[in-house]
Amino acid sequence: MQIGMFYQIQVPRPWSSTSDFDRHWEMLEQVALADELGFHSVWLADHQFRTEWSHSSAPDVTLAAISQRTSRIRLGIAVAVPPVQHPLHIAARMATLDIFSNGRVDLGVGRSGYPLQMEAFGVNLENATGMVDEALEIIPKAWTEGVFSYQGKYFDIPPREVHPKPVQSPHPPIWLGCSREETFRKAGELGLGCLAMSSGGPEHLTQLVDSYREGIRNADPVGKMITDRVSISTLAICAESRKKAQERGAEILDWYRRQQDLRHDRVWQAHDPTSVPTDYQWHYQRSAATETAKRDETSSLDLIKEGRYCIGDPDDCLRFLERYVPTGVDEIMPLFQIGPMTNGEVTETLRLFGKHVIPHLEN
Repeated sequence: MQIGMFYQIQVPRPWSSTSDFDRHWEMLEQVALADELGFHSVWLADHQFRTEWSHSSAPDVTLAAISQRTSRIRLGIAVAVPPVQHPLHIAARMATLDIFSNGRVDLGVGRSGYPLQMEAFGVNLENATGMVDEALEIIPKAWTEGVFSYQGKYFDIPPREVHPKPVQSPHPPIWLGCSREETFRKAGELGLGCLAMSSGGPEHLTQLVDSYREGIRNADPVGKMITDRVSISTLAICAESRKKAQERGAEILDWYRRQQDLRHDRVWQAHDPTSVPTDYQWHYQRSAATETAKRDETSSLDLIKEGRYCIGDPDDCLRFLERYVPTGVDEIMPLFQIGPMTNGEVTETLRLFGKHVIPHLEN
């Protein structure tokens, strides 16, 4: 199992005039270090209007900067959102990134799980799934064909040739953002990699990965290749001292849990509950349940001590991640830069992972 890294670019309040500037430049330093330490990949979220939680709103630009400071680590977007980005733009920008990175690009695609982002761009939620499906057909064509055309319900492309073409042959790996069992299976059936969260624990994840593998056994790939991989995200904080990691980790986790509660409320706050499309009911109900249900009163420190999070000394972190090996997951991409964590705390975690965790999991 390989270890990557995932960035939301979280910028907690209170802010200074350089908060965004500092976070972005710290991230460049962190990824350059991760490249040296043997991390497999870095994935950038693509979010709009997610104050504090994610200021990663131009991931292709960010990854272009990263590409010039690294030589080995793979560069991925998790995920580009075709309902708010035309697939021809996605294809051209990712091909350009593939050139500047010497063929290290992975493209994740998804529809977004919340209306806060899409409605600002005039996108109707009812169209989101269909727009993603059509984009998954268009992007490989733009990468691999000369002049091509496409006539769909949402995109109508006259004969055009898209430039530049990517370095990787036949094209960069394509992944699908997945949260439910049906999307895990769909990703497999389309020959796409699977990007997901680790929520639900190893047993639940095993069921989802099994569904993905069932789908990919008889895949009818939407592109020119099959990407048979599953990558999941979690949190990770590591220190030499277990006590230090747990106590500081509890402070950071308190912030993270508060932000999770706020996120579920904010992303649906302006949407009429009676007009939630059928294929978004799962997302809406999850947010509504989070908003109305009594919050888990277990302290963050107790959750960490119970082993619910990848927080502790190197042995604790390794034990947590080893629980996911039997699930069949190919990669775990922890969120290392979490809310109020300092640059020094992030780099300490990365160094300890590089020395004590990665060598055990990748052998």
